[in-house]
Amino acid sequence: MRGPAILARTMSVASARGQGASWQYHSRSDNHSKVACWTLLFDLLIECDALRHAAERGRIGFGINHVMVGQINKTLDLVVSIVPPERSVARRRTFRDIAGELRVVLDNDDVQRLDDLPVIVEDHRTDVSEVAIALEAKACMTEHVKSLPRLHAEILATGYLARKASPRSITVSYSLVNAAREFVTPSASASRINRHRQPDDTRRVIDMIRNAVPTFSDARDYGYDVVGITVVECRNDGSPVRVIDDPTTAPARTDRTHYERMVRSICSEFRGRFPR
Repeated sequence: MRGPAILARTMSVASARGQGASWQYHSRSDNHSKVACWTLLFDLLIECDALRHAAERGRIGFGINHVMVGQINKTLDLVVSIVPPERSVARRRTFRDIAGELRVVLDNDDVQRLDDLPVIVEDHRTDVSEVAIALEAKACMTEHVKSLPRLHAEILATGYLARKASPRSITVSYSLVNAAREFVTPSASASRINRHRQPDDTRRVIDMIRNAVPTFSDARDYGYDVVGITVVECRNDGSPVRVIDDPTTAPARTDRTHYERMVRSICSEFRGRFPR
């Protein structure tokens, strides 16, 4: 699948944050999560026949940083919606438009695959559409062990709010974990280098996500339908970002949190819950 490689390629290109320096990753920017969501939906449209056929019929829309309305409104990193048949597509950004705005780095084959996909347009904030897929993307790039309680709490809260707002939706937790031994932490005054104990730090985050993030079978009110992880090596020093797929560090291909299994599971859930 293409998503993780495109994500790493795009993150390798530093970009400016306001008036400050350019960084490959900055905790105060959500660009990395937007790109992660775009690349995941790209893979879903390529690999999932049910989702692609729904797109061909104009049946689905999408939203990145989309407000999901419920008991407490929650901004989700990605939603895929079931749209009313009479909805106009005029003055709406397309999936391809978003790639340009996010400066997603595509190779020639990626561009050809994108050209071959059906057009899918973005939901407006005022649209009233059923949410089919509700996804929250999280990143753990440095200070892994210190970040665990916050990361766990944020994942739990999002799953609960998404489930309450749209009980039939497919809830997905997608996490990006950094396996670099060193990471340059951006700072307005003086940047510092954080050193990690690898692969132990990465494995602790993966184990928490695998064992402490509930699935729907464990907790119907707030468990996730699908949980997935991508592991990268990002030093944040200008060197290329790499995808790590070594099972000594990242989830093995037999692990339910492996990226490809996440894509297949979302597809299977969509086919079962939203038949043609």
